[in-house]
Amino acid sequence: MLTFILLGMKRHATPLLHELLTLFPCVAIIGTRQCGKTTLLQELPDAWKIYDLEKGSDYDQIAEDPDLFFRLHRQDVAIDESQLLADIFPALRVAIDSDRGQTGRFVITGSSSPELLHSISESLAGRVAILELSPFNLSEAMALPPSRFFQIISESNSFTN
Repeated sequence: MLTFILLGMKRHATPLLHELLTLFPCVAIIGTRQCGKTTLLQELPDAWKIYDLEKGSDYDQIAEDPDLFFRLHRQDVAIDESQLLADIFPALRVAIDSDRGQTGRFVITGSSSPELLHSISESLAGRVAILELSPFNLSEAMALPPSRFFQIISESNSFTN
């Protein structure tokens, strides 16, 4: 009999998110609706502040002056549903460029769309890593470890003579 663990399921993308935050100033988590982007944000350290643009007060706080928002909140900021506020992308570029060498400052999420990808590539090129999240796969739902397939093909010695 198959048993699925519904509460507290761990995403295989969590270690990748943490690794990307050591390499880039910003990580964009994109994916279909209801695939777990918001839940993945809960895996960030406690010091991170998460703003949800579907929440009126969070939207208003950022939309009033995105540049000022990022001057006041220089790091450890996650913005959920970033596609709802197009003005956020140029302001985020300015914030990142103010301290380009510091990694792991921002995480944004958004539902996959051509408009979102255009906004990210237009304003944040070279400043952001894109983590494309899919809905839970069977191994995640059954709390199995990730497949070693990607580890095997990524090892540097795998394809040498």
